[in-house]
Amino acid sequence: MVGDNGYYDPVSYSPLWLWIACGIIVLVLLWYVAVWFYPRARAPKRAPTVSPRRSDLVTRYRGLIDEIEAANASGELSTREAHLKLSILVRLFVEEQSGTRFSAMTLADLTEANQTGLAHAVASYYPFEFAPASSGDLAPSLLRAREVVM
Repeated sequence: MVGDNGYYDPVSYSPLWLWIACGIIVLVLLWYVAVWFYPRARAPKRAPTVSPRRSDLVTRYRGLIDEIEAANASGELSTREAHLKLSILVRLFVEEQSGTRFSAMTLADLTEANQTGLAHAVASYYPFEFAPASSGDLAPSLLRAREVVM
């Protein structure tokens, strides 16, 4: 209805809108609380993998070490390449034996993981792996790899 001054009086809002706004705020807060405190879904437990017997594992990795030695003796692998392969091989052996992923660990990580035999072997390969030229004797490195794979 038009007032005395020619303008309409302000329209008051229904109290229903206030209750709807408060309800939405409460729902949002409840959603945040539910997300924060609701336990996260756990990953399903994997069935234990059947690992090969230790003797089979040792036999297989000893054969791989012998292949690296033969390839180096025949000239197929340089000393640097042989050390790289030995480093990978001993890491994979300990990884397959223990189930912990060692192939991506640094030397400091191996030392912190209490893998002293593996850490010493990898440390002895580093000078040959990162040398400017492929040089050095492979025999001590092969011996160290065979000590790890026991």
